Amino acid sequence: MDFSFHADHDCNRVLNLLNRDSHGLSQGVTRRLLAYHWSLLPVAEDGLERALTQLSNEALIELDDRRVALTVTGYAQLIDPDCAAIEQDAPSELHLRAGSPTEYSLRAIALDVMTRGGATRLPLKELTERWAVSGLRAGELRDAIDLLQRDNLATFGGLRTRTVVLTKDGQAYVAGRPPPGALLSMAPALRREDLSAGRVDSKTLCLLAAHTVQSSESRGSTSFGEVLYRLAQLKIPDFRAFLSLELLYRLHHVDFAADTGSLHLTASGNKLARAARGRAIQWVIGQSVQQS
Repeated sequence: MDFSFHADHDCNRVLNLLNRDSHGLSQGVTRRLLAYHWSLLPVAEDGLERALTQLSNEALIELDDRRVALTVTGYAQLIDPDCAAIEQDAPSELHLRAGSPTEYSLRAIALDVMTRGGATRLPLKELTERWAVSGLRAGELRDAIDLLQRDNLATFGGLRTRTVVLTKDGQAYVAGRPPPGALLSMAPALRREDLSAGRVDSKTLCLLAAHTVQSSESRGSTSFGEVLYRLAQLKIPDFRAFLSLELLYRLHHVDFAADTGSLHLTASGNKLARAARGRAIQWVIGQSVQQS
């Protein structure tokens, strides 16, 4: 529930965000966290700076390059008992989920929270704050970090300040194309025991998937389901099989024909498949199985 603190809609949103997100109203919030929370709302991006300027001119907030905090006058506005309750803005649809999470859904949410606004590294404290204002369950953040590390998409860095940093694999994943619904419908459920599996890099997984697609294509047209079935026959765990195929598509190594449901390796995908032969593919399969 939000409250009607100000006649201007964007100014009112800022005051409500400060009311919700501040650890102490006098301490306020960082501008980065405020900008992140604003980005989750169905509003114009440039409305935030305009609202901050107006609230500052009205002496309701004080701000610098790093923080936004209420003034005494602003604090009095928030505790005014005559402020009416209003409907709260809806959060980002990405963060609204029904049922149990899949590995894919948690990976997508974690990367959105981490990289929204163009970030490639975040102090753990800020990531925790972003997770909280997104309305996500605190217990899932540990799972999300374990998942990103296992998939070689992020790692911990920093000496004084623990920081979560996107790897090169992680940056390529974020920049890639989203997978089609035909593949997402096969995403495995999130199981905590799978999160402790060893780290395998994206190239190794793409070699595995490209080899399997090519092997399936040699017997006729192939689909996502057929490739996942063949990977299962190689004793590849379902979470590793799904990610390998997702990466192959996301990184443009395979195309999907929606009308026929068939897969076709691109030029880069065929190059990977040629590299994954003989002892090379035996090593790749061994890595994918032994690290699980």
